[in-house]
Amino acid sequence: TLLSLLLVSSAALCQEDPLKAKVVEIEKAYIAGDLAAIVTKYEALAAENPNDAAGRYLLGIAYLYADFTKETATFDKSFDEFIKAKTLDPKMKYVNNSLAYVFWARGQYDKAIEFYKAEIALDPTYGWNYYNLGKAYADLKQWDKAKSQYIIAIDKEKKDPRIAKAYNNLGEIYMEWYGDYFKALDNFKKAVELKPTERLYIENYNVTIKKLRDLKDSLDKGQTNLPPETVDRLKKMDLKEIEIDTEGT
Repeated sequence: TLLSLLLVSSAALCQEDPLKAKVVEIEKAYIAGDLAAIVTKYEALAAENPNDAAGRYLLGIAYLYADFTKETATFDKSFDEFIKAKTLDPKMKYVNNSLAYVFWARGQYDKAIEFYKAEIALDPTYGWNYYNLGKAYADLKQWDKAKSQYIIAIDKEKKDPRIAKAYNNLGEIYMEWYGDYFKALDNFKKAVELKPTERLYIENYNVTIKKLRDLKDSLDKGQTNLPPETVDRLKKMDLKEIEIDTEGT
């Protein structure tokens, strides 16, 4: 969803953070098809109090969702409101992530990364800020940088089951770009443990199990030349784990 790039929400955190709760309210209105009323509401609030940074930010979020209903989205109105919010309150949380999203949508990737980093500077304790930066690096195929950000995100949000998506993304990097099926399996397994009904995580886990079994079969038949370290790890590895059934997920 859009919120994975703007901010990550949960019921508990929304209770602690009224601004975040209002962003979730806007998303729900968008999903329900009631966005027009929300846009009108925040336009009126901004007109009434034009120097309220939070009001400007929320109007920007409403405009952002409104652009999703159009065939061609420019995000001009949302961008303007985010800039106003940041000017009014340079230390306001979330606005940098939202600006980064707009820059990314416009293809201004360097600017997007700049603003994701700015959000981390404002709140270095919030793991999802690192996830957003990691996702940006991954989209640019800068795998080492993406990997390092996902690892930080996992460390900071280890108690949040939604961090399964970072484990899954790490697994994909290890499997597809480093060819390290062992680390890929470890990360996919953790993703499945946290989100046992997520079909993508299960499929990635199953594919990795199959690749390791195929490697071991080739090794047993003397049909492959593998680095000694890989051979040792394959011999020590218990591959009796069965693939997870995806039926019903």
